Amino acid sequence: MGGALDHLRVVDFSESLAGQYCARLFADYGAAVFLAEPEGGSRIRGMAPMSEHGDSLQFFHLNTGKQSLVVDQGSAEFERLLAGADVAVLPVGAGADSLSAKYPALVVVQPSDFGADGPRADWQGAEIVLQALSGMMHNNGAAGREPLFGTGNRASLASGVAAYLGTLAALFAQTRSGQGQVVKVDAAETAAAMCFPYVMQHIYNGTVRQRTEQAVQAGQVLCRDGWVCIWIYNFRWHALLQALDLLELEQDARFAEPIARRTHWDALFAIIQAKVAQMSAEDLVDILQRAQVIAAKAYRPSELIENRHLTARNYWEEIDGRRLLGPAFRLHGTPRRIASGAPALGSGTLPAWPKHEPAAGEKPVDGSPLGGLRVIELTTAWAGPMSGRVLAYLGAESIHVEAPNRVNSWRLNKDAPNPVNFPDRQPGVRWYDRSFLFNSQNVNKLSCILNLKTEEGRATLRRLVAVSDVLICNFRPGTLKKLGLDYDSLKSIKPDIVVAELPAFGISGPMSGYAALGPTMEMAAGMSAMIGYPGGQPEVTGPSYLDPIGGFNAAAAILTALIHRQKTGEGQYVEVPQVEAAMHLIGPEILKAGETGDDPAPNGNRVNFASPHDAFPTKGGDEWIAIAALDEAQWKQLCAVMEQPQLAEDTRFSTLARRRDNEDELTQIIADWTIGQDKHLLAARLQAAGIAAAPVQNPKDVAEDPYLAHRGFFTELDHPDAGRHRHPGLPIHLSATPGSQRQAAPPFGWHNRYVLENILKMPPSVIAVIEASDAMATEPLEGA
Repeated sequence: MGGALDHLRVVDFSESLAGQYCARLFADYGAAVFLAEPEGGSRIRGMAPMSEHGDSLQFFHLNTGKQSLVVDQGSAEFERLLAGADVAVLPVGAGADSLSAKYPALVVVQPSDFGADGPRADWQGAEIVLQALSGMMHNNGAAGREPLFGTGNRASLASGVAAYLGTLAALFAQTRSGQGQVVKVDAAETAAAMCFPYVMQHIYNGTVRQRTEQAVQAGQVLCRDGWVCIWIYNFRWHALLQALDLLELEQDARFAEPIARRTHWDALFAIIQAKVAQMSAEDLVDILQRAQVIAAKAYRPSELIENRHLTARNYWEEIDGRRLLGPAFRLHGTPRRIASGAPALGSGTLPAWPKHEPAAGEKPVDGSPLGGLRVIELTTAWAGPMSGRVLAYLGAESIHVEAPNRVNSWRLNKDAPNPVNFPDRQPGVRWYDRSFLFNSQNVNKLSCILNLKTEEGRATLRRLVAVSDVLICNFRPGTLKKLGLDYDSLKSIKPDIVVAELPAFGISGPMSGYAALGPTMEMAAGMSAMIGYPGGQPEVTGPSYLDPIGGFNAAAAILTALIHRQKTGEGQYVEVPQVEAAMHLIGPEILKAGETGDDPAPNGNRVNFASPHDAFPTKGGDEWIAIAALDEAQWKQLCAVMEQPQLAEDTRFSTLARRRDNEDELTQIIADWTIGQDKHLLAARLQAAGIAAAPVQNPKDVAEDPYLAHRGFFTELDHPDAGRHRHPGLPIHLSATPGSQRQAAPPFGWHNRYVLENILKMPPSVIAVIEASDAMATEPLEGA
């Protein structure tokens, strides 16, 4: 079988990480992709880290599988490429709208940092700037210290995934309408979309989460060969103590109740630390995971190369004698096939493509790209619901299925209602319908409650499968099979069904049964080992950074399979191992560590390519500004704005190497200057001078952000139980078939009757039997 996208022709004119990653994903799944470069080559060719061969690992990672052409924009070759292409990925300065008008069959994709118009269109968008503005950075690091931006270029590459799935949605619509359109995605808006639950919480009740107030559920211990993160849910407390042979702590008054445990959290982890100090980190994780306690080792990037789990999954590939990361997601019917490594400059041959003319067709249903598709979600928490939410935003009908005895964990049913999670800090009678967490992720969906442990529940779901296109599941591997709902069973009902599972570690391999959350996936993916203060423990970022990334990757994988189905009529099974997908966001760093055996040591926000590159205190409590002088010109401009031009000539700071050698002194000088200033005004002043800077925004700042308002990021929606509130959106903008937020998240079981009557078209007598049985409910069972 060929690649899922082997009928597509893509031209990548972009000069951005997001654009080149977007196009790389097309190449992974069979599209013919040409990287059109200027005479001197793409700027990404010179971007660190550099390999032992002397070339850029960033370029290698983003451009494997492409061909390179040296093309002048405006030339005859340029026109031929565009006229014959299905997709063109553009730099931010190109005229996307005019090109779309000239080539109406073409899908024109324009990733950027801040877009070509509106507030911040001329801002410098370094990764630290994107993370500071998003609200993510505000959550990271220790209270009282500078917040941490993270590692790598994760916001830019995440926006590349968003651009890819937005492009696929436009192509899906194009097949029906015959018309192309423009797809725009900003990295800054994408970064904000990765962090919006806390923004939603602020909108609901004014809460501004501080690092001093983070709920304690996790901690870290140092084993003999590395750090382990342990996530302690209250309902797993006994299991944790039993697994560690510490049952005596159940009688210890300091730890007997959840509130007491949080008060004595450091003492608890000191006891656990003493117990596990001589253990292997992987052994400890295995013991805890067998007890269904979530835990993960903080793997260093170099450790991933020989990782037993990745090896068992045949993850690593080789191309042209060089190591290559495995696929971000696995389409079992149309697997990734890489034909070549990153191309030499100008080594490709100009294709003799026929001109791609627009075709006559029907308009997409309701003007949305995925209108007419139906999705079943067997999902919980963030990543799974996020994938369904993306598809619903783009027009699919998404049915969120829960069991009355196993509801979505983000309804917060397992603990006593905490006022901080609800509108106006009032849980209300139906608090499970008022949680900011659940309501942030389930916009545009229908709620249908089915107990899949009953035959009536399974039979009803099977009938739903027969009239659906996609089923998404993010429970542990094997759950669908236990329910008799594995892919082969579902395929026998609906031969062209696309079934997507989101196991953290994949469906095979020694760690496949491990449960995970965003923070523990960040540990397992090699990210946390690179994030932290010098000499400190690994850190995690955001409320749960890799969960929304997993949702984006899953939506991208599903759309890839749907494009293939649209072409061939064939469905397939889709596997989205979230840790493996996340590794692509730090692919160059992993490849570098694999070559050298050396791992970057955590060093706060400091990096080897810029100085200063850090967060500095500003006016107010725990208020910060991120400042990065990305080159010597920006450093001199910073000195001028500080009204200390002599610093540029100071021998301690006269070169990047000297500034890095004297970074403590430089940090103090800049901090003394920023400490009394307003972070927003100062950032705007620095950006106006051409210096990369941004306020480190908290949830209130993000909710009031003028750039996000200009992008239409927020939509006011009415919820029957939670009331009317603004809802954060998604960063994918299609010119002809735009996505939208049409209705608030559904109350529990709100659409039971609608599903039975309108979708399944059951007679009233059958509906009455199902509604009266244990298969369906309109409120969760006690303790669900």
